[in-house]
Amino acid sequence: MWWEIVKSLLVFVLIVVGFILLLLLPREMSVTHHGGLVFTAEYPFTLELFRENIVAFIQHFQIEKGFGLNRYGVPIVEEVQKFLKRDLYIIIPAFLLSIIFGILLGIVQFYFRNRFFGRVQSFFSWIFSSIPDFFFFIAVQYLLIKLFHLGFPRFSLYGNDHWYNFFVPMIALTIFPLIHMTKYTAAALENEVGQDYLRTARAKGLQTISVLKHMLKNCLYSLFNQIQFIMLYILSSLPIIEKLSSYQDAGYHLLGSILAHDDVSALAYMLPFLAFMFVTVLFSKMVRFWTVPQRSGEIR
Repeated sequence: MWWEIVKSLLVFVLIVVGFILLLLLPREMSVTHHGGLVFTAEYPFTLELFRENIVAFIQHFQIEKGFGLNRYGVPIVEEVQKFLKRDLYIIIPAFLLSIIFGILLGIVQFYFRNRFFGRVQSFFSWIFSSIPDFFFFIAVQYLLIKLFHLGFPRFSLYGNDHWYNFFVPMIALTIFPLIHMTKYTAAALENEVGQDYLRTARAKGLQTISVLKHMLKNCLYSLFNQIQFIMLYILSSLPIIEKLSSYQDAGYHLLGSILAHDDVSALAYMLPFLAFMFVTVLFSKMVRFWTVPQRSGEIR
């Protein structure tokens, strides 16, 4: 177990270093005037420019004794903490809803797989899993705007001025990982069909609920593996959804910092998301280690 934690920590450090190096790649545009209205633009890359960016980045931390201040004179760390707290209203509910309801819907889909209800659920799962989250978000916005014109009570769809502004972005981020967890749970249970222990359980006359509990227990290892994917999807989609909804918090400002070539702020906003991912990986490994029994080198 400790070796797994050390490996995860090493991977985390490598990802942070890789992100910093990627962030410091020369991205300044060079425009050359050839006379009249003729201009050419290019993005020159040399190792010397790359080295200068790295040196300037290190010197900034040495001089400021940390991340320093933003352009408004506010400490960057305080700014990140403020925006990150509001992002938790989106990240945590989306993560928990995807895991809990995804598993429950997967069990339902498996149980009714040969019936009309199961086929309908499978069809809608396929439909929603084929729709990008940003397209779903735009479609929901368009539908709500149409409803407003028809007399539906109006509320703000953009910004973060109201307590409920997190709701629509959270739903948009939840749809795809929830559908993924539903399909994965149903597929994992389907793989258990035909195992010897199921025939033994049915021969003993166990009820369907008891059999499903045994099947779900044997699927825990593969299901816990998906926790990392769920968090990764939510965190990677968050900046785009916040940009579309003008929900100006950590994901929104991370994207803005990268586009504005503000490398220090981009790193400050990125580190908490990488930390979330690292904690999720550790949590997944610990849960699998403590809850899934191991026998004869096979996890069952």
